[in-house]
Amino acid sequence: MTNGHQHHPSTDHEYLDLKQAATICSVSEERFGKWIAKGAVPVVEIKGRQLIHFHDLVQHLVRHNIPIPDQLLQGNSRKILFVLTDESIPHTITIEVIWALYALRKQTAYIFDFVRLDTNIELKIITFHPDKIVLLQEDANDQEPKRLLQKLTNGSTPICTFAADRVAELKQFLSG
Repeated sequence: MTNGHQHHPSTDHEYLDLKQAATICSVSEERFGKWIAKGAVPVVEIKGRQLIHFHDLVQHLVRHNIPIPDQLLQGNSRKILFVLTDESIPHTITIEVIWALYALRKQTAYIFDFVRLDTNIELKIITFHPDKIVLLQEDANDQEPKRLLQKLTNGSTPICTFAADRVAELKQFLSG
C-alpha cells in the first residue's frame, strides 16, 4: 500500500490472496487453509483481506520439499543449495558463506537452503531444482560427495566445493 491506494497482489507479486496462493501451489483452497491454520504459512491482514507474502510462501515450499512454481520466482532468481558433508561447518566457512550471500543480495534475488548430505539429498535436489550447489566440507580432497551430486544432477548443475583448507571464490561462483 502506498499513497492510500491498494496494490493488487497479482500485479506487484508481493502479496497473494488465499485463492491465488492455492492455485500457484496446485493445491485446493481447503488444503492451503489448513497450512495457514497450522501456522505453516504466515498471513497478514490488509484492509480486511488475508494475504500471504510471496517470500513466506516460498520459504514454506522449500522447508517442505515442495517444488517452487515459476510464478513465485522473480526475474533472475537463483536457487542455491548448500550441502553439508559434516555435522558442523567450520567457523571460517560460515563467515565466507555469509559474506558471499550478503555481497550478492543487491545483484541477484536468491532462494537458498542448507541440507546435510544424506539419504534425503536426492529428494531435495528433485524438488528444489537448484541452479547451483555449494558443497561445504572439511576435506577438499574427498571427491566422493561431489561425484555423488554430479550423478544426482546428471552433471547439469554447477557444483562448487568449498572447504576450510582451500580458498575458493565463493562469491564469484554464486554470481556467475
